Amino acid sequence: MKLTQHFVETAKPPQIGQEFFRDDALTGFALRVTANGAKSFIWEGRVKGRPRRITLGQYPDLTVLLARKKALEIRAGIAQGHDPASERQALRREPTLGELVQAYIERHAKPHKRSWREDERLIARYVPKGWYGRALSDISHDEVARLHGAIGRDHGQYGANHLVRLLRAMLNLGRDWGYLRADNPATRIKLFKEEKRERYLSADELRRVNEALTNEPNEYWQAYFPLSLLLGARKSELLSARWADIDLDQKTWRIPETKAGRSHLLPLPEAAVGILSSLPSRESSEWVFPGRGSTGHLVEPKLAWQRIRKAAGVPDVRIHDLRRTLGSWLAGQGYSLPLIGRALNHSNVNTTQIYARLDLDPVREALERNSRLMFAPSVNSDSGAIRNRDQSPTGAKLLGQIDSVNER
Repeated sequence: MKLTQHFVETAKPPQIGQEFFRDDALTGFALRVTANGAKSFIWEGRVKGRPRRITLGQYPDLTVLLARKKALEIRAGIAQGHDPASERQALRREPTLGELVQAYIERHAKPHKRSWREDERLIARYVPKGWYGRALSDISHDEVARLHGAIGRDHGQYGANHLVRLLRAMLNLGRDWGYLRADNPATRIKLFKEEKRERYLSADELRRVNEALTNEPNEYWQAYFPLSLLLGARKSELLSARWADIDLDQKTWRIPETKAGRSHLLPLPEAAVGILSSLPSRESSEWVFPGRGSTGHLVEPKLAWQRIRKAAGVPDVRIHDLRRTLGSWLAGQGYSLPLIGRALNHSNVNTTQIYARLDLDPVREALERNSRLMFAPSVNSDSGAIRNRDQSPTGAKLLGQIDSVNER
């Protein structure tokens, strides 16, 4: 007997239990009919010496033609050494995205990243809640790409790029840990173009920020932002500063672990010592900037900075631009790039190179001096390769303009 669409439609249910109608044309392919009239297609046979029965799908959700095709695929897979039943069980046990997020935070982020709380906040803010209960293989590349686009449109392109990089790294770890068996859906996402910021506070802007700080009601934020400008410390480093690491007599602050993974001894200028000395936490807390949260210290200055920069009239200045401001002012005073890199604890001199571009006066002076040398009166030569300016009307006009500028 060969299973056909007509046979399946007209097959009668048994009085009790279930009955199997096996296909003669394809060994292992059969129709199961139960006493309540339910019909399903199955494949049965031996896999690695053990009997297996696998449900292919319910009728009429699955047609005879599609069920036969599935049965053929299972036979082909068994011939190549696969165990379809075990693979299906493994898929049913596949971890969800929520389980991977928890494993990522506990196994990787907390032990290896000082900024693990920022990862936690980024995921909580942007990853849809409905994704947490989904199997990892159920999340598609297209969904991640559309999420990236929506975040970029509604919340900012830098945050969208940051989330995709975080998801990509997290899912790669998931593959290493055996959580993800499919391709990483966060790969090959075209990120938004990111411009290197060169924003820093001018002298007038610094004055306005200082005026806004005098009206700041929270004394810790009133101290935090000037210290950021004076010391150039990273946000998380300054917020988590402990009094045990600060020596006001020696005027030093030892940062136990920086972004580069090493400690950093930073000298404290007198102005910073004065600010620190005035903080009430000096005699009452382990932390320089104590807070009520689980960390024991303040963790996010964003809201405070928003009101301060609004009052100062610098709405585009970000918190990290305060660190950049210190580097640019040091560069403007002629300090060397190695010294600036040492002050900001840069691992790579290329990171410090940006500050060489922020002060244009040395560049302008060099170009002016060079123009006077390049366009000084030239000398005749027998070959004619070097000519006097009088021999070229256009050249004479141009050089004459340059001379007049230089004389001014």
